[in-house]
Amino acid sequence: MLIERLILVAMWLFGFVGLILFIPRKERRKGFLSLLMFQTFVWLCDMFAFQYNLMSAPVREFPKATDLPLTIDYFFYPVLFSIFYINKKVNRSLSSKITYFCVWISGVSIFDNVIERYTDLLKYKISPWYGMWIYIGFLFFVSQFCCNWFYKDRSLFQVERLETK
Repeated sequence: MLIERLILVAMWLFGFVGLILFIPRKERRKGFLSLLMFQTFVWLCDMFAFQYNLMSAPVREFPKATDLPLTIDYFFYPVLFSIFYINKKVNRSLSSKITYFCVWISGVSIFDNVIERYTDLLKYKISPWYGMWIYIGFLFFVSQFCCNWFYKDRSLFQVERLETK
């Protein structure tokens, strides 16, 4: 149980460091919106999965309050999505965008699989590794789609300055 607690602390540390180092200051507002967008979809999907015992979290922060792993689902993975979303290049070819997406999804899925296999932070009842790859890919895709939709019309976010004479 000590190793799980150390992993949770490391996730918080790496998450805060990742937010500071990999999201530029001028992009922080967009980064926080993408973090909140990802949290929304994770909450919607994981609430169902944990309610019907498709997943479980034997070691979690507030065991009497909720069955959900707060650090993993509501901080660490959303931070990874924020870094992914802010650092993606818009003017790339379609094949490089798909490669970038698949590399990120694969990295997060490998980390998730290692956490599930070697610790008690997550346990999946029926989902194999490729099921989690599809699930995480779905969460990234839907969150990215909604963030792109939100930032589509840039004129809504422009501040008009009144000139004084």
